[in-house]
Amino acid sequence: MYTISALALSLFALTASASAATGAISGKVVKAGTSTGIEGVEACAFQLPEYEPVFCEETNAAGEYKISELPSGEYIVEFWASYLGYAPQFYNGVSSYEDAEEITVGSGTVSGINAELHQGGAIEGRVTDASTGAGINEAVVCAFSRVIAGNCGQTDAAGNYVVIGLATGSYGVEFWAEPLGYPTLFYNQQSNPNSANLVSVTAPGTTGGINAQMGTPASKTVVVPPPAPPTVTPAPRKKHKTLKCRKGYKKTKRHGRQVCVKKHKKKHHS
Repeated sequence: MYTISALALSLFALTASASAATGAISGKVVKAGTSTGIEGVEACAFQLPEYEPVFCEETNAAGEYKISELPSGEYIVEFWASYLGYAPQFYNGVSSYEDAEEITVGSGTVSGINAELHQGGAIEGRVTDASTGAGINEAVVCAFSRVIAGNCGQTDAAGNYVVIGLATGSYGVEFWAEPLGYPTLFYNQQSNPNSANLVSVTAPGTTGGINAQMGTPASKTVVVPPPAPPTVTPAPRKKHKTLKCRKGYKKTKRHGRQVCVKKHKKKHHS
């Protein structure tokens, strides 16, 4: 009897310890100025001080989310739905990760971490072949910033593009079509991002006329994977071991690095 009781007590202690090691963050995301929930917003918790690991969940039809199994610690939370046209936002109502309000997570659920998303601004223009003037189809155009989350778009058959869901701020713009034989350009006709002209966006307005004339290089282009949607780049961090994701999670890229996010089925939005 004593042995069984001791074992039971030991198991109880282990369970309690495991439970105390994780917590959760929950809330609701709505359209600014309304109580209407937004489905498909990606809510991501970044653990401080190194902004990793990262845990993400999508909001449901009511705009509600819950990020579970979080180790105890300090977090900032980002809400991203640029593909729906909303400007990205950090808790509590700021666009820069540097200004985000820290959230302390213990063994329970920190609720009420809500967000009201505003319609984002946009950048649009046309990408053409410098020698023929013809539009370039399926070129990838990305707006990026070191302090504000960005987004990407793709040109149509006429070379026209629009990058939506941008917060008010200044962005570098990259034009990428290397699989089609064109070298990468940055606005305005720059080959180096450090010398590129920045493009100002005031949400929910659109900044137009951000064009590129892409020339074919003399030598063969080395094809590299297309760029991931650019977003916030936190301060430099220490090198870490190879990332391994637990069951039910997958590797993806967030803020310029590999992170683990929970697998879920993507929904189609009209």
